[in-house]
Amino acid sequence: MRITAVLCLLCAVACSSPAPREPSARPSPAPSARPSPPPAVQAEAARLVAAGSSGAVVHVRKGDRTWQAAAGRADAGVPMRTDHRFRIASITKTFTATLVLQQVEEGRLALTDRVDQVLPGVIKTKATVADLLRHTSGISDYLRDERFTKDLGGGAHLRHWPPRELLKYADKEAQGYSNTNFILLGMILEKVSRKPYRELLSERITGPQGLTATELPADDLPKDLAHGIHTDGVDNAELDSSIFWTAGGLISTAADVSSFYHWVFTQDLGRRLQAGGFGIFAQTLGCGRRVYSHSGWIFGYSGMAMSSADGETEVVVQLASGQPSDAIAAAERLMCTA
Repeated sequence: MRITAVLCLLCAVACSSPAPREPSARPSPAPSARPSPPPAVQAEAARLVAAGSSGAVVHVRKGDRTWQAAAGRADAGVPMRTDHRFRIASITKTFTATLVLQQVEEGRLALTDRVDQVLPGVIKTKATVADLLRHTSGISDYLRDERFTKDLGGGAHLRHWPPRELLKYADKEAQGYSNTNFILLGMILEKVSRKPYRELLSERITGPQGLTATELPADDLPKDLAHGIHTDGVDNAELDSSIFWTAGGLISTAADVSSFYHWVFTQDLGRRLQAGGFGIFAQTLGCGRRVYSHSGWIFGYSGMAMSSADGETEVVVQLASGQPSDAIAAAERLMCTA
């Protein structure tokens, strides 16, 4: 079974950077959903399937209104629904960055802390926590290491991979975007909070905000997870999430991701994410609109989450067996017309 490119994954949107705010005590009120999506949303979902995705979900939020549409299938003989879940890949990084900034605000961590001092003996580096968050650490990406893709053969993609084992494939210097940065941030979160990442996520984000469809899956995969088939025929719904962990292991719905982005960018924490370029990217669209976003890609799954700076408009596109460029282009079109 070939898994190679499965893991040259988790694309970031190439743009500039963004700034943080503080978690609100209460979850944002749920927006009212219109009974039927406007033509633009339904048309985008259909367009994405026509372009080659086996299934697509498109979600648009503007103020207190939402529109969403689904097209294609989630599995053989199963029509795609708007509440189907996807592997959201690198969109996970915005969740992880948010958890890190919460620890910073509460004094358990500083952006200037050296990684090798917070995690002694784990990795040789002079990078700081801020370097990890903005991908300026110079640490190579374990997912792009040929040794890793080779070692994933023979069913190893189905077993649990401890974070320290992933780091064995990040022993080179390399500039630019690296998933290893966010694996290290996950380890730092567990060290300073003294809690597993899964518990911290539930306690700090998904629980308070009512994001019931968002989780880092443990063993049994949820039945409502859409199946994304890689070009090699590998069903990537079966991949063990520990391969991506805090860099890209979360599963969620388009609606949950939209609610999370709305929550983040309507508080001070979101402005700090924007200012630092932490787990988010800044972009000015062709229509002149300034947005903050993150894309995600694991072969078999693609997605794009995008928010206006004030958090009042969100667009989320999730695809099964689709291309990240299609998800990104659809999100940009929708954001420009929302």
